Amino acid sequence: MTPPCRVLTAALLLNLMINAAVWNVRGLNRRDHQVSVTDLITEHCLHFIGLLETRVAVGNVARVQRGMLPQWNFYVDYGGPGNRVWLAWDPNFVDVTVVETGAQFIHCSVFIRSFHSSVCITVVYGVNDVIGRRELWMELTRISTVVTDSPWLVGGDFNTVLDSSEVCGLSGDIRGAADEFRGCLQDTGLIHLPMHGERFTWHNCSRDARSLWKRLDRLLVNDRWLENWPDTTYVSLSARTSDHSPLVLRGDDSNRVAGMFRFDNYLARSTEFIPAVQRVWRHHIMGSAMYAVTRKLKALKPIFRRSVRGKKMLHQRAKMAWMKDGDQCSRIFFRKVAKRRASKRVFQINTTDGRTLTSQPEVIDEFIRYYEELLGGTTRDRGSDRPSLLGRDKAIFDIDETKAPGPDGYSAGFYKAAWSVIGGEVTQAILDFFRNGRLLKQINATLISLIPKVNSPAVVAEFRPISCCNVLYKAITKILVQRMRSILDTLISPSQNAFVPGRSIGDNVLLAQELFSGYNQRNLPPRCALKVDLRKAYDTVEWDFLKAALTLFGFPERFIQWIAECVTTPSYSVCINGAPHGFFRGARGLRQGDPMSPFLFVLVMEVLTLILRQRIEQNGGFSYHWRCEAVQLFQLSFADDLLLFSKAEPNSIQLFKDGLIDFAELSGLQANLQKSHLILSRSAAAFRDSLLAILDFQEGHLPLRYLGLPLLASRLSISDCQPILRKIEARIKGWEGVMLSFAGRVQLIKSVLSALQVYWAMAFILPKHIIKEIEKRLRNFLWKGNLDTGYAKVSWQQVCRPVNEGGLGIRDIHSLNKGLMSRHLWRIISHDSNSIWVSWIFHYRLQDSSVWTIRTRKGTWGWRKLIRLRDALRPHVSYQIGDGTSFSLWHDPWHPRGPLLPQFPLGPRHTSIPPSAPLSTVISEDAWSWPHITDMESIDITHDLPTIHGGRDRILWTGPRGSFSSAAAYDLFRPPGPTVGWTSLLVGTFHIPRHRFILWLTLQGRLATTDRPWLQHLGSGCVLCQDGIPESHEHLFFMCPFASECIRAIRREIFFHWPYYTWSSVIRWASARWRGKHVVNAAYRALFASLVYHLWQERNFRIFQHISRSTEEIVRIVVSETRDLIICKQLPRTVSTRGLYRLWRIPWPVRGC
Repeated sequence: MTPPCRVLTAALLLNLMINAAVWNVRGLNRRDHQVSVTDLITEHCLHFIGLLETRVAVGNVARVQRGMLPQWNFYVDYGGPGNRVWLAWDPNFVDVTVVETGAQFIHCSVFIRSFHSSVCITVVYGVNDVIGRRELWMELTRISTVVTDSPWLVGGDFNTVLDSSEVCGLSGDIRGAADEFRGCLQDTGLIHLPMHGERFTWHNCSRDARSLWKRLDRLLVNDRWLENWPDTTYVSLSARTSDHSPLVLRGDDSNRVAGMFRFDNYLARSTEFIPAVQRVWRHHIMGSAMYAVTRKLKALKPIFRRSVRGKKMLHQRAKMAWMKDGDQCSRIFFRKVAKRRASKRVFQINTTDGRTLTSQPEVIDEFIRYYEELLGGTTRDRGSDRPSLLGRDKAIFDIDETKAPGPDGYSAGFYKAAWSVIGGEVTQAILDFFRNGRLLKQINATLISLIPKVNSPAVVAEFRPISCCNVLYKAITKILVQRMRSILDTLISPSQNAFVPGRSIGDNVLLAQELFSGYNQRNLPPRCALKVDLRKAYDTVEWDFLKAALTLFGFPERFIQWIAECVTTPSYSVCINGAPHGFFRGARGLRQGDPMSPFLFVLVMEVLTLILRQRIEQNGGFSYHWRCEAVQLFQLSFADDLLLFSKAEPNSIQLFKDGLIDFAELSGLQANLQKSHLILSRSAAAFRDSLLAILDFQEGHLPLRYLGLPLLASRLSISDCQPILRKIEARIKGWEGVMLSFAGRVQLIKSVLSALQVYWAMAFILPKHIIKEIEKRLRNFLWKGNLDTGYAKVSWQQVCRPVNEGGLGIRDIHSLNKGLMSRHLWRIISHDSNSIWVSWIFHYRLQDSSVWTIRTRKGTWGWRKLIRLRDALRPHVSYQIGDGTSFSLWHDPWHPRGPLLPQFPLGPRHTSIPPSAPLSTVISEDAWSWPHITDMESIDITHDLPTIHGGRDRILWTGPRGSFSSAAAYDLFRPPGPTVGWTSLLVGTFHIPRHRFILWLTLQGRLATTDRPWLQHLGSGCVLCQDGIPESHEHLFFMCPFASECIRAIRREIFFHWPYYTWSSVIRWASARWRGKHVVNAAYRALFASLVYHLWQERNFRIFQHISRSTEEIVRIVVSETRDLIICKQLPRTVSTRGLYRLWRIPWPVRGC
């Protein structure tokens, strides 16, 4: 978390920047190389440049400098061969002081005259061998300990890469060198700036098979640099006269267009917020309610701009955020936000004809031209009752207040905070739309935000456009969506699962896996699948077609007019480098960012389903894919992710092609032939050439990615799961350079790392080896902060227990995997009628059997793994008998003894009741009606019968938590452990996380005190009291005179009872006395955790840093931290809160603070 002072620094120094570059010039003796350097400096207005591998003899240095940059100052590293590194700078702008030099670097301090401020720059030229670079890594690590409070830039030719993605061509083993480079970045805390331009910075100039590209050059910065200049990026230019690319630093452009207004949600907490809104809102404005709202919102902007500029506001915000969230990985998230913000900056772009545009006006014009052509053009020339508005307030409050605002700059947070003042008029503005069906152009204005699809986007198409709509517009479309959602499942085919209530993405994944199973076998029927990629799917939907589709689906005319007004009247501006540019009207497309767009797109894709189904029914030449005809399945769709299935034969493929062409002509949505694939089973190899000739698709091979997961022909292998491990490793490596507390690591494991494998865990039973590898990485990250194996203070099994069992609440992956997968099993058990996958399972897997009696050795690998979970669910499933039509007589466990089929020794034949008979066969008029049975055991079974309730059959979940959920299933598969008595000391949010973690370790007795044999080298006596008494948990936190004096001093400051018996009795007493949600008890728990934390911190300071503090200083820190925490929690104004403030001597806040 950035301290408050640094937040202020970042705000005040935001425009401070130095124009700098580094370049491996590969010699400066030739005149053309010298001209290239001067041209680079002139083109980019550079103030500072590092030149590498100059190869200029000592006697020629002065001549080259005079001929190249006569007015500049130079520093030449004469220690290296060929004067390896030069520094050059313009003395009119900067002063450079060389601090130290090494064989592979020059480290200097650069004073920027106009801002009277300095930065540190290290220019690097790494040697071309692993052992030699180790000295560079050690020197950079040493420098990092000196420049902790200064912005630091490190750049140059490192002569190594970080991973295989930075190499193109045949190269040797890079793993060892890359690991050492990553280790250096971890130790120094340096991070990569976003790079634009050339992806590889070096080329070996070979034009044959030996051609090799690498990213050897880069710019790195520390956290302090990003705090000051979060928009910093750099551009990798074409190599010019060298085989290396020049790297030019890019930052805040002082000449750029002023940033657009954005309401800061923190302003809503100010005492002046409501009065300011009231003063503007009381004015009467002539015109419609919608017009009046837009005028008043515009009038508020200057007021809020002035508030944001106030330093006092910034300081308050920083301090409150530091106290409240100081441990919640804020440093990680700050880095991520800063890098993402910088990566969105655009300084150059390549056009479709190969030109590179570098001037800002040209770059802006290229973006506007591209999106005006995409959204403002069309592919061809061609000429109800009002929905319920009871939820119009809810439509505003359903919008996440952290979502990006539209062009007017107001987030949902503003509307929520000011609703008591503006709610009535905003409601009338919404009603205006539903009365007259018209939107003001200000309301439907849209800002296109650009999100890079790749690391270094070079052309406009490599940015993903996200439409930022105004909150008032979103509220209107959310009301329309509420109406659509209620009927969507009756309009959309079961094979399409996106955005339809009650349907799941899991259906697509599971069913696709079933259908692709066996594609590697020759003895099965020839089959094929088309994986269709739609080009610019949302952006190319024709509006006339959309209105025709809505009419086709039976929407009322008035409802269609409302939708058409929203969809067909947008105007666009493009947000480039933080400012809006251009203004043009749309002519087609659905906006990604409009709440209504996903639902409209699903309706658009349903038209394709209707087209294909009509062709299948009318032409008669279509052959269904193996095991698809009974459910008439020929496609699986999730939004624009489309799979088509058929037998591998020309007629069916031609039908698909014709249907896609018809759909493209109607809707504007066309298949991207370069990204669409035809996947053939092994038995269909003979049809390969003829089918590819019909489609012009690419040939695809399994495993193929679908909805982010691999499509497999057989079992899930360890190699198939490597993407999970790579993702986890990449995240951890990205955090290695940040000194995270244990609490911060726990937060990241829970919120980020654990989530990476959840999506996989809901589609596959993961191999045990993969689960162990995931747990290994999470365990190492928790205790070491990286991927290295080391000592664990607490076992991973204990860490993954719930808090009431003494754990940290991190979920056990193995149990979570089974819990997530058992949801699919429950859908089969409960006969989920909304699921195409469940329907397919009943037709082809269960047939006349049941999930309870089917053999586990039959079916695909995934099915066999899934069905083995049934035994854990069985005790918690109850069959409530109604009319008996939904239950199987022989296979379902409606009887107390379980399924009847195993209970009848002679089987069902002697009863004259077939195996497929429903339970209703033996029910007549809500009473049991069994045929004559002679077997005595069978007679006992028929006498021990459950009650018939009548009506509809029901399947109930009687397990934990009352209704089935993945969380309830997780509890079934997780081995329970004994509860602990001290849980109450850790629960709740009224804690500073790092304090809570150290308290947790203390309560576990797992702190590394010196009474442990392997820590005897630290000394066995307590360093706090220095009485020679062995250090233990009991002594350190209770018996030690230093700790006792701290407790007495705190009691003098804040009165509370304290038992003086033993450490264990103190824990039991505090756990019982300070339990519950009462704010006074919560504050005592926070105080206790803070005291334990700072006593342990003081012990470590004295042992490892030889720093000591007095008891008075410890007490002051503990009390002030807890007091600040109480203030930051912004507790409700109740009698309890007033008592808490009085106890802690905190002034009662004025209402509105």
